[in-house]
Amino acid sequence: MTLPRELSLRNGRLCQNPVRELENYRGVRIDYHNVLINGETSLHGISGRALDMTITLRPGNENSLYKWFRLYLAKDGEHFTFIRYKPETGTIKADRTQSGFPHDIVNVREFPVHVNDGTLKMRVIMDRYSLELFINDGERAASFVLYTPLEGSAISFASDGSVLIDIEKYELLFG
Repeated sequence: MTLPRELSLRNGRLCQNPVRELENYRGVRIDYHNVLINGETSLHGISGRALDMTITLRPGNENSLYKWFRLYLAKDGEHFTFIRYKPETGTIKADRTQSGFPHDIVNVREFPVHVNDGTLKMRVIMDRYSLELFINDGERAASFVLYTPLEGSAISFASDGSVLIDIEKYELLFG
């Protein structure tokens, strides 16, 4: 199952976003602005398995473009899932090969994204064992099952080159 979605047309393209009613289940909000990522780092308050998080990323250095940016989710020291963006190829890759998955399923998914002025927006919604990804306000959407034990709730950010990120994260409160 995936979250119910609102469909819209923008510039002749079909866009998918989670229904607005999801906002009724938001708890504590944590914001970060203009965080420079170069290597791997974690941020205080950015963790969990039931969350609604939007990350906006842009080059951190005008003179050179970063090679990739990764968002690591559901980390527990042994397992993790990552989402990688490569600006040179304009692709997003979601990789669950280290998540404790069954070996007979597809664990890597890659797709192109359109980026204007070097800025990419990722909305990540997690509900324990599910991950939903919405790119650039719904231009791309993908859903995944996570096999990592619930104790795996760490989140970190990594890049090869300088990336500036803004984060808006809400804890999700269900039933």
